[in-house]
Amino acid sequence: MNSRQEAVENLKLKLDEWNTKIDELEVQARLAEMQNREKFESEIARMKQKRDEIRDRLENLPESGQKAFEELRQGTEQAWDVLSDAYQKARSHFSK
Repeated sequence: MNSRQEAVENLKLKLDEWNTKIDELEVQARLAEMQNREKFESEIARMKQKRDEIRDRLENLPESGQKAFEELRQGTEQAWDVLSDAYQKARSHFSK
């Protein structure tokens, strides 16, 4: 497998992991007290938006030229960072 295919496969695996994490947070949000629920749901909505952006970028990776591929890959990695920050923020709400 070439490095481009490996990059796409690794991004798909990460996306699957984030889907699982978002699902877990949704369960915790449903169980949260009403006053905290809106905060959790807002953070989850932000995470889903970022996840969807990543998925859309990922779908375009295989067809892109090398330059576009590198730009998309870098943008996707930045989106992972934003998603990770949102996840950590949501997790910290649950531990309070």
